[in-house]
Amino acid sequence: MNAIAPEMEEDGAQVRALLRQSLETALARHYSFEQRRAAHHSAARHSTGAWAAYAALGLTAVSLPDAHGGLPGGLAELAMIAELLGGVLALEPYRATMVAARLLARGGTHAQQARWLPGLAAGTCKAVLAHMAPDDRSLAEASHAGEGWRLDGRASVIPGGDAADLFIVPAHAEGAVGLFLVPARAVARRGYGCFDWTGAADIVLDGIPVPPDAKLDGGEEALAQALDEAVMLACADAVGAMRAANRLTRDYARSRRQFGVAIASFQVLQHRMADMAIAEELAASITAAALAACAQTDAARRARAVSAAKVAVGDAGREIAHHCVQIHGGMGLAEEYPAAHHFARLGMFERLFGDRDGHVRRVAAPGSQ
Repeated sequence: MNAIAPEMEEDGAQVRALLRQSLETALARHYSFEQRRAAHHSAARHSTGAWAAYAALGLTAVSLPDAHGGLPGGLAELAMIAELLGGVLALEPYRATMVAARLLARGGTHAQQARWLPGLAAGTCKAVLAHMAPDDRSLAEASHAGEGWRLDGRASVIPGGDAADLFIVPAHAEGAVGLFLVPARAVARRGYGCFDWTGAADIVLDGIPVPPDAKLDGGEEALAQALDEAVMLACADAVGAMRAANRLTRDYARSRRQFGVAIASFQVLQHRMADMAIAEELAASITAAALAACAQTDAARRARAVSAAKVAVGDAGREIAHHCVQIHGGMGLAEEYPAAHHFARLGMFERLFGDRDGHVRRVAAPGSQ
């Protein structure tokens, strides 16, 4: 096995390179600044053309079982895709759908997988996990109702929830955590756009009846793994946004002239842009460490690495976003210019999947070392 491992890794790298090239081509076709604005103002709040392109490239099938239309790959491929989507400030709920699909692939029965995974792999269906923060214990409540279950509770600011066809709802069930498949049509949902233009939703579960075959295998451990994967992919998305913000800032500084010279020649701005480049590389490195930890079976180590990345990437994103806006001056906050949208994307990252203090507590928790 050791003799062929390098060849297998080389093959994986080649596949990722081809996938990257194909996705970059698709994004160049579908994600100009004007096209993104039009997608935001559409009924779907995202680009249906871009989503169709993702499906045509097989991105919605990556890492899912081949028996249900899936394609080879894993978190490394998903993280690469997330980074590229972050770089163009994509609005589609790709990360949310893939996290939910992987959770269903791990814990779903054969019948559950056969019902939902082919549509998820083909891109004709979207699913999201109706839960936000790894340290949040405010789950819905599940009680027995005949042979099935009754769900009560609510969840707020669910990324991609406005476009979801299926919710995976975590709930307290008989003293344990249960994961329930709930079609979107069965819940009261309020969809809306967030300040970074991505879609989200609040849902209310008011005595929703759920059949007995809607409960997934696995409970709190499966939920914890899915949330850690969601945080790691959000970090990859943020790294993509940072890279794009830094490129935008460098290009602007080279073209903007004051006192007869490009402002990129001003030493104080050179120092700021150097700090931005360092922050980007630090964020990319710790995200790579979180990706590696997600492949391990040690849940405590995975949680610590993912939360450390969430904190560090948030700090780096805040620094880059502020410098990006400051170097651009007043136009840096104009809705008609991309800098403001990178600022919003990185600001939204800090508000997703738990706050900074919660992740610091996870890193420092006993047994996390």
